[in-house]
Amino acid sequence: MKGFKLFILALTFIGVVFTQNALADRDANAEERAKVVEALTAAGCPNVGEVEVEGNYFEADDVICDDGKKYEIYLDQDMKIIKKKLDD
Repeated sequence: MKGFKLFILALTFIGVVFTQNALADRDANAEERAKVVEALTAAGCPNVGEVEVEGNYFEADDVICDDGKKYEIYLDQDMKIIKKKLDD
């Protein structure tokens, strides 16, 4: 019985590790990027640099908005802006 519990614990640990890797940062694919650019253009930020997927949200870097300033903008899965900060 102890061996079985240890086996289950090991499987759980492996599952957590693989889940964390699945949520790792990556570049957005073409479809995801197009959705982000569309949402940001509608929000007055038509110039979008790099777009990454970070966990369950999108990060757009080097975004230039209509005010002429450069931002780092985060969007949720529904393409709603959840954070907008000036890019250094």
